[in-house]
Amino acid sequence: MADDDVVAPEPAPPDRPLLFYRRGKRSPRAIAWFGFRSFWGHLWHLAASVIATEDIDSRGWMHPDEQDVLTRRVAKRLAAADPGAPTLTDALGQDLFVDFVADTGDDYDVSRAVAKLVVARFEVDDPERPGERLTLPRGDVLVFGGDTAYPVATDFEIHNRVVVPFNLALRGVRSAEGASRPRVLLGIPGNHDWYAGLDGFGRLFRARRTKLDRAARAGVSSLQAASKPKGEVELEVDPLAQVKHFVQWVEAFRVGRYVVKRPALALEGYEPVQSASYWSLRLAPSLDLWGVDRQLRNVDFRQRGYFGELRDADRGVMLCLADPVHAFLAPNPSGVGVLDALDLSLERDGLLVLTGDTHHYCRQRFGPGMHVIAGGGGAFLHPAAIARRGLPQPEAEFPGPKVSLALALQVPWQIVHGRSGFLVHAVVAATLLPTFGVMWMTGSSAPKTSLVTTIVAAVFCMLLGGWRQRPLPVAALSAATGVAVGLVAPVVHAAVGYAASRLALHLAPSVTAFAAYALSVYTGTLAVGTYLMMLTILGLEQHQAFSALAHPGYKHFVRLRVKRDGSRVHGWVFGRVDPLSKTDKVVLVDSFVWDNPKAKALEPSASPAPSGASLA
Repeated sequence: MADDDVVAPEPAPPDRPLLFYRRGKRSPRAIAWFGFRSFWGHLWHLAASVIATEDIDSRGWMHPDEQDVLTRRVAKRLAAADPGAPTLTDALGQDLFVDFVADTGDDYDVSRAVAKLVVARFEVDDPERPGERLTLPRGDVLVFGGDTAYPVATDFEIHNRVVVPFNLALRGVRSAEGASRPRVLLGIPGNHDWYAGLDGFGRLFRARRTKLDRAARAGVSSLQAASKPKGEVELEVDPLAQVKHFVQWVEAFRVGRYVVKRPALALEGYEPVQSASYWSLRLAPSLDLWGVDRQLRNVDFRQRGYFGELRDADRGVMLCLADPVHAFLAPNPSGVGVLDALDLSLERDGLLVLTGDTHHYCRQRFGPGMHVIAGGGGAFLHPAAIARRGLPQPEAEFPGPKVSLALALQVPWQIVHGRSGFLVHAVVAATLLPTFGVMWMTGSSAPKTSLVTTIVAAVFCMLLGGWRQRPLPVAALSAATGVAVGLVAPVVHAAVGYAASRLALHLAPSVTAFAAYALSVYTGTLAVGTYLMMLTILGLEQHQAFSALAHPGYKHFVRLRVKRDGSRVHGWVFGRVDPLSKTDKVVLVDSFVWDNPKAKALEPSASPAPSGASLA
């Protein structure tokens, strides 16, 4: 039997949807994709895209650590027996555990549920000793795989959505076995980290040259709640913090001062060690770990040179990326571009790729290479590919296509009832306004303005649906949606007039137009939601619909065991279907083995039992 604080996960669930999922109630709540706070994030994206070019590139000042230097720094932090050894497993004299989590900070409650998974120990079947059980300790190294917080990874959002929930979870396991062991924190930035120019990212992941004071290290509000047991702390969050900060910045700029930010963001028990947004470690005698940063566009020439010097035909690579090489079972241009820039290939080099950005779990094999998407760190859910004819089948996924289809069918109703915000309603209202203005003044239909409405709605849908990827089918579906929105105004206006006459109501033209306008906005928004649903079901665009759905389920992270000789990596994926339900159980989403094609395996006696692991 396992210890009381060790979790024995249940088997992976079937591909069957639940009827009800619980959503977070404490602030900060999940970002509404079509809400005005999300629009604030899009403005940051626009500004970052303008600034982040080869001419003005924040990576230019970075001085990444040499691989051996960073390896020794990590070994020293882990209190290794031989910190000067050439690899981490040699320094530790045993196997190494690595935790990988990505796309973390969105809903506070969901982030905390994921944090509780990450800090737990798990009892699983021993893959090397059939019939015996193995206890997996918390990883020696915790890697964040991009998009640390949403919608923009500023110090505000990382603190409120990541640091506080993680630190509360860490405090909950202080007395657990091995909890006090020193550990290392590493991260690679995603696009949402770059929207803030890596300011928040650097405060969490960049190696610190001075000691943190107590306030900076706490990572929680100083206001204690006496009624909360076990050091529970109330989180005070100002929903307008970003706007207020901008106002303070403008005022400070006007008077020649500056706004003070948090000096650092700290996770208790974890030490940041990197000096740049990209890095490399020697994990084992025949295995390296690389973390790559493509900023908002590409891998710059400095990284190409940095990683090019590390290329070794006799060493395997475990690669951490913020963008999948294959997303929704098809090649992903941004991820493929990263591999091309580094002159790497999944099949040729037999890579183990760990990535996030797509918010679900999917594992595929490509010859000796393995591609693992694990974007279940707390952000909204992305679907599995629903239309997959002609696409390769994954070895594991979470959720599956049946759940994804059931959830996709909910999208129009979630959007029209404001679950994802009201930006779509506002756009539809603005699009229909000229038509109803004419109706208001004349009391008759307006065919010319309805035609304009059709064209505007079709163009809006094409932009929303990412027409550049699949122009013809997206254009056809957009045109159909534009026609539906364009016909809404005269049809609804006529229907309201007919209903009023049948009920013997004598309504003024302005009243009829206003009632029809409100119903038309509702119907037009429903049409746009249906358009997004069809894009997902047909596999034309996979992001917008489920981003609007803001589903809180299917969260997970990956725990890896790197063998001392670097010949093999065992992986376990732990997750929860409904993470905010008190009755929902931890499940073993997947377990896998990646054999390093570049390794020369040692004799079995040369690889002792892993540190912190125990046989039950």
